[in-house]
Amino acid sequence: MYIGDFIKEYREANGVSIEDFANKASLTVTEIEALEKNIQEDGTVVPVAMRQIKGIAAAMNVPMPVVMAQIPSNQELVVHVVAESDQPHAK
Repeated sequence: MYIGDFIKEYREANGVSIEDFANKASLTVTEIEALEKNIQEDGTVVPVAMRQIKGIAAAMNVPMPVVMAQIPSNQELVVHVVAESDQPHAK
């Protein structure tokens, strides 16, 4: 099971549209659709970013580890690291 399957099952079980779920997750409809497809055109598994996991957890009202537990070992997890100097509060 990929994260997209987890999202789709949640949405269907709770009667939530892609649009409503995306809004609650602070993600785009395109992002949710891509995650639910699971496989990209090149045959690889759609990667999931930490910010997406955070949004998915918020939309489902569950802790992030619950969502992260649904990510199989062959689904890439993308973490974007922002340098402290790139932060507005940094001096």
